[in-house]
Amino acid sequence: MADLITHGAVAVLVKASSRGAMPAVFVLGTVMPDVCARVPAMCLGYIHVHLTELPAWMTYGWQPMHQPLGMVLVAYLTSLMFVASQRRAVFWNVIGGMALHLLVDSFQDHHGAGYLLGFPFWEGTFEFALMGSEATVWWAIPLALGAWGMARYRYRSS
Repeated sequence: MADLITHGAVAVLVKASSRGAMPAVFVLGTVMPDVCARVPAMCLGYIHVHLTELPAWMTYGWQPMHQPLGMVLVAYLTSLMFVASQRRAVFWNVIGGMALHLLVDSFQDHHGAGYLLGFPFWEGTFEFALMGSEATVWWAIPLALGAWGMARYRYRSS
């Protein structure tokens, strides 16, 4: 949960500082990689452990949604839910939020696992590994307060 708050707060700070259009769509883009990759895996994992055995691909097959190629697919499908005149802007705002998500995630250390940024064309991984993934717990509240303050300042009557 702290990771979603951190991603969302950073997105609010970025979008509010630029006064760009569609801030809600941009923020949605920052949380979508985790929601699309982790939530189905957790739900199906629960079903696998507690209700009935499922094939491994059903529980682990969501990881590409947290990689660039899967993100492009999700952004495209998301843009189709909007009217035609807004689709291009929605697509690029979702992609921008997802790119910010990957940038923020790349600062975490995943003990050598890294991110498959070139999947499925390149199998190498990448990360800056400057902090542990648990650091999002400590960053969540200050970032959320900063985002709230920035959004209140920027969008108060504009």
